[in-house]
Amino acid sequence: MKNYFIVHGSFGSSKEHYIPWLKSKLEGADHEVFALDFPIGEEKQNYDAWCRVLDKYKSEINNDSIFIGRSIAPIFIIKYLLQNKINIKALFSISGFNGFINIPDYDKVNKTFFLKDLNGFEVLCEHRVCFLSDNDPYVPYCLLDEFSKNINAKVCLVKNAGHFNDESGYSTFEELLSEILKI
Repeated sequence: MKNYFIVHGSFGSSKEHYIPWLKSKLEGADHEVFALDFPIGEEKQNYDAWCRVLDKYKSEINNDSIFIGRSIAPIFIIKYLLQNKINIKALFSISGFNGFINIPDYDKVNKTFFLKDLNGFEVLCEHRVCFLSDNDPYVPYCLLDEFSKNINAKVCLVKNAGHFNDESGYSTFEELLSEILKI
């Protein structure tokens, strides 16, 4: 059965930005949508803590699952899938990256999520789409671009989209919904 998992970024929640809107658009009788909340904050946010949350839904993840993640979430999803050898239908990365962004508070909580080697992910995930902005104020474009290349993803470059958050006007995200519905 097709289902969707929406994962927020660092210091985030499932109640912000376009997530509530997207969840409402994807909900349907023939599938489930999980907009999950993960531990956030300096002492709480790390890879192991996030794994404990997703582990509760592991039995729901299957070959038809579609993951949508923003900021640190895509690399978390990839690391989790690689370590658990789980196949999925698609990953939609929004401002996804895999490396330090030179913002101390974020680098401190994000460091446990990073991977040295992304090899093998393409085998686990049939469709990979990365949304990148040309003016992301948090993640340097070179990291966004490198991440999309490392997972061999289709790139959707959106001009002036910032970090695809409320501050950038992303309480809805029609381009993302359109790409998801193509799968």
